[in-house]
Amino acid sequence: MPRILRDDPFLRRRNPDEPSLAVSRGHNAAVLATCMLISVGLLALSRLDHSLVRAGRGVLAEAGAPLLAAVMTPFQPVQSGVRTLTGLLDVQREATTLREENQRLKGWEARAKELERRMQQLEEVARVVPEQRMTFSTARVIADTGGPFARVALLDAGRENGFKNGFPVINVNGLVGRIASSGKRSSRLLMLNDLNSRVPVYIGANSVRAIMLGDNGPLPKLAHLAADARVEPGDDVVTSGVGGVFPRGLRIGTVVDTGNQLRVELLARLDRLEYVSVLFFDNPGNAFADDELIAAPRSNRRRGAQTPVAPAGGSITQ
Repeated sequence: MPRILRDDPFLRRRNPDEPSLAVSRGHNAAVLATCMLISVGLLALSRLDHSLVRAGRGVLAEAGAPLLAAVMTPFQPVQSGVRTLTGLLDVQREATTLREENQRLKGWEARAKELERRMQQLEEVARVVPEQRMTFSTARVIADTGGPFARVALLDAGRENGFKNGFPVINVNGLVGRIASSGKRSSRLLMLNDLNSRVPVYIGANSVRAIMLGDNGPLPKLAHLAADARVEPGDDVVTSGVGGVFPRGLRIGTVVDTGNQLRVELLARLDRLEYVSVLFFDNPGNAFADDELIAAPRSNRRRGAQTPVAPAGGSITQ
């Protein structure tokens, strides 16, 4: 017989000592069944909250910890490399996104500069009175003196730093409130959600007028809206400047619908204030009142009027 045929496993006579295919399959099935029983037993033990089970689990964990540490040590450089590669990919995606946003912002910047130039030309032609230029000073919030009926904070600066009653207070996110009272070296900040806070606002792109009222809650409510006002959740809320207490255009927050009333979700976190900026914005109404007080004696002198003087211990009679 040729050698090729003699070496063929199908033609070669099976050795009697070699296990048959049926025996091998039976052995594999027994091993598989044993592993399944062990797995089911381990799962059942894992659900038991017995002291012996906990002790055994602790012993196994302590015994296997060095082995797991030894096995994982060679893979640590690989894991570190994978994390580094993932971080580089994330940085690349962020850089691409920022580059695209930067290009869009450059276009908006050019558009804003052109609109600013046109507005300046129109103001010069119309002889518009320029708005009040404001400076600011930053102070630290040293205490929260509020309670269940007030939302007030204490600042570490006062009249010595130029602070006056009514000055608006902002932080990096938006409007916070106004100076309620100023001492020599400290001031009290009345927050937007205080019950005594009233802020005239504009809402949305259509500049819908309203009054934002504080009620000591986290979300001030909107009141005095016109009957045909179109206000949607998500609309921006800014100061309108009506009344002269706040300058126009300070960011406040966005409109949210609580189901029964429209409220404002503030951009500034009033419960996490650390540093705030006080705008040196004088109320035009106060300046007008001061001018009237100064001008009144002059007008009386021109008319020859005399201020009546009450006698000692008496009263003025007409």
